[in-house]
Amino acid sequence: MELSDIDLLLRILIAHFLSDFVLQPTSWAQKKDKKGIKSPYFWYHIFVTIGVLAIMLGNLHLWPVLLMVSAGHIIIDAVKPTVKNSNVWVFIADQLVHLLLIVVVWLSFTGQFQLFWTLITEIATIQKNWWILLFYILLSNPTSVAIGKMTQKWNDEMEEVSSEKKSKGLKDAGKWIGILERLMIFTFIVINELSAIGFLLAAKSVFRFGDLKNSSEHKKTEYIIIGTFISFSVAIAAGLIYKMVTN
Repeated sequence: MELSDIDLLLRILIAHFLSDFVLQPTSWAQKKDKKGIKSPYFWYHIFVTIGVLAIMLGNLHLWPVLLMVSAGHIIIDAVKPTVKNSNVWVFIADQLVHLLLIVVVWLSFTGQFQLFWTLITEIATIQKNWWILLFYILLSNPTSVAIGKMTQKWNDEMEEVSSEKKSKGLKDAGKWIGILERLMIFTFIVINELSAIGFLLAAKSVFRFGDLKNSSEHKKTEYIIIGTFISFSVAIAAGLIYKMVTN
């Protein structure tokens, strides 16, 4: 790909993130998501989006790009308010559609469809990438379920303690912490940054230091340590297996 083509893509992406996040107040986003095109803030945002993109492109010959990206942005933002249950997944889907629009417009304008498809095909034929995807999937929910089964008897004791003290943590927070730490450890092993694993373990220990000082939380502390060590062990084992099968 020529540098000019990449430069064009970067300019469009910068314009998108500037107009959708940096230059869009939270109040605008909330109001336009409630009333859609009926809200004046919807059109304020579109005006800013078009203006920023025009400035970033800085070339009258690129007006088709400005037109297609802006029109697509209007349609996407007009449809979003029709989704009643707005949550993080709706937000992610919204941004993915925006990015897909940008890539399609860029590919159409630069004529890079064939080269892009060739690149995707090459990536898909690399076996290491499929191994990485497999382990990322296994280290997410499947491992969380397995660890939950392994620590079930201790979790039952924790439930009794929690019900007596009326203290509960954030819903599913522990699950997501476990998933993220396993994915990070596996990634560190893949990129040969083993020292970062020690940093991760030390950082988590610091956050749990308060539990260790409180004798009344002894069971909770032991439960957390067991879960952490199992989680770390599984992630390290996955990384070592990946190294063996791909070398």
